[in-house]
Amino acid sequence: MKRESVCLPCVLDDLVGALDLLPLEEEVREEVLGEALVFLRETWPEARIPSFYITGVHRILKRVTGLPVPFAGLREACNRVGAEIAAWVEERTAGMSRSGRFRELCLWAVAGNHLDFRTVGAGYGFGTEEIRGMLEEKVRGGFDVDRVEEIEAILEAAERILYVPDNVGEIALDRLLVLHLREGGARVAVPYRGGAITSDATLDDFRAVGLDRAADAVFPAGPDTLGISFEEMSGELREELRAADAVVAKGQANFYAFHEHRHEIAAPIACLLTTKCAVASRRLGREERVNAAVVLSRGTGA
Repeated sequence: MKRESVCLPCVLDDLVGALDLLPLEEEVREEVLGEALVFLRETWPEARIPSFYITGVHRILKRVTGLPVPFAGLREACNRVGAEIAAWVEERTAGMSRSGRFRELCLWAVAGNHLDFRTVGAGYGFGTEEIRGMLEEKVRGGFDVDRVEEIEAILEAAERILYVPDNVGEIALDRLLVLHLREGGARVAVPYRGGAITSDATLDDFRAVGLDRAADAVFPAGPDTLGISFEEMSGELREELRAADAVVAKGQANFYAFHEHRHEIAAPIACLLTTKCAVASRRLGREERVNAAVVLSRGTGA
């Protein structure tokens, strides 16, 4: 899924929003923005996927500010709240049928997409109960694009599943879905980002919520990228993609990557996400933002 012209202001807005969360001198902000504009001017004609450009400007932010893990406090807060909510969801879903629990865990995994810095960081005044209530409302709304039954059939038949997560906080809810898939007999491998970039989850974040212990294997997806990168992916990720019977991809950035490269992957790809813009929604036949559970197959669209 290549970028469109309307993606440019979103990339810049994402960077400016990040700068607003950091206590930086004005000259540092100016340097980050100046270098970002040069990067975008040089690379925009290449028409890459949107996450390539967001990764690039955030790498500039990290280098210029000298912060290897920007937003560390916000990341920790998201993981703490996510783990507390996941414990409640785990107890609530324990008595459900296997199919009923799968659907509920998919809904919570996608609802967790809303557990971002601006949710928890709008002050640490937001308590877990308030945030959980917001996510419950998303769960009650269900999926706008719903292929959960098809996804369940694919995953129940799979012996090897590659589960590609997205952000801090929500990975606590991904942990429940990973455990559910393993209970069905599948081997589940989960890649982490090799470095912090915006809110994407690293190994430290996996450890904070217990995702490293829930999976059969965890390994680096590559360096600090927003979503996975097919150009910078690790050898381990390339091998797991080759060997997987099914792939689960969380979040919009991973949807960008897998939609663009779906012809290269033999296994069916289940995408669980909340779309954040019309560019992504249109790939699902919608204009408005949607909660979606979709399947990508080689040679097909969503």
